[in-house]
Amino acid sequence: MNISTIVLLGSALILAGCQQTVRSSDTAEPAVEAKAELGKTVEVAAKPTLASEQDKVQVVESETKQAEVPAVKTLTAAEKITQRLIVNGRIALAEQRLLTPEDDNANLYFQAALGRDPGNFDAIQGISEIVEQYTQWAWSAAQKGQYLTAKRYLGFARLANPEDVLIVEVEGRIVDLKRTRTQQKTVKPVVSNPQSPPSIGEYSLPANLFSLSDEEIIERMQPIIDKVDETQAAIEINWPNDKQARLLYQIINSRVTEFRVRAMIFHRTARTIELQLD
Repeated sequence: MNISTIVLLGSALILAGCQQTVRSSDTAEPAVEAKAELGKTVEVAAKPTLASEQDKVQVVESETKQAEVPAVKTLTAAEKITQRLIVNGRIALAEQRLLTPEDDNANLYFQAALGRDPGNFDAIQGISEIVEQYTQWAWSAAQKGQYLTAKRYLGFARLANPEDVLIVEVEGRIVDLKRTRTQQKTVKPVVSNPQSPPSIGEYSLPANLFSLSDEEIIERMQPIIDKVDETQAAIEINWPNDKQARLLYQIINSRVTEFRVRAMIFHRTARTIELQLD
C-alpha cells in the first residue's frame, strides 16, 4: 500500500467521524426543545387566568348578598288571627259598618284585635277613624240645626273610644254654635202697630216655623213655654193653618208638666200666641 492510499483512507475516516458527531448533535437538540416546551406548558397551566379570578369574586359577592338578605318573618297562629281581624275591620270601615250589625262591624274587629295585641297600631288607628267619622257627622248635623242628631252621633263616638279628645273638641264647638244661634233667634214680642206698644204676653212666630228643624222650633217657642209654666195662664193661638195651630198647642202642653194648659185656637192670618194674663 502506497502513501497516497493511506492518506485517502485517513481522510475518509475523519469525515465519517465528523458526520456522526453532527447527527448526535442534531438528535440532542429536539430533546432540549421538548423539555423547554414542557416547561412552558406546565407554567401556563399553573398560572391562573383573569377570567377565573373574576368568577371567584362574583361567587363571593353573591354569597355575601345572600347572607345579608333578612329572613322573612313567619307569623304565628295568634298573629295570623289578629291580622285577619284588622283586615275585616278595614273592610267594615270602608263599608261604614261602624257599630252595626252587632256581630260584623269595624269597632268589634278593631277592639278584638286590640284585646289580643294591646298597642297594635292598626287597631288603634281604625278605632280613631271610627271616632273621626262620627264626630264629622255630628258637626254636620249641628250645622243643620239637628242638635239631637248631633248628640246621638257623639254618643256613638264614645262607644268606640270615650277618651278620644276629638269628641270633647267637637262637642264644645256644637255648644258654641247653638248658643250663638239662640242669641240671634230670640223670640221678640210682635209689634202689630208701630204706633202702639205690643200687648203684654203676646209673642210672634215666623211664617217658616215648621220648615225649621225640631230643635230650632223648640228654641223659638221656649220663651213662651217658660212664661206659661211660670204664670199658668191660658193661651190664645192665632194661626192660618188649623193643623199647625194644634201642633203648637201640643208642643206647649207637653212641656208644661205641672198642669194642663188651657188654650183657644183662632184661624187668623197673624202668627201669634197670646197669654191671657187678666
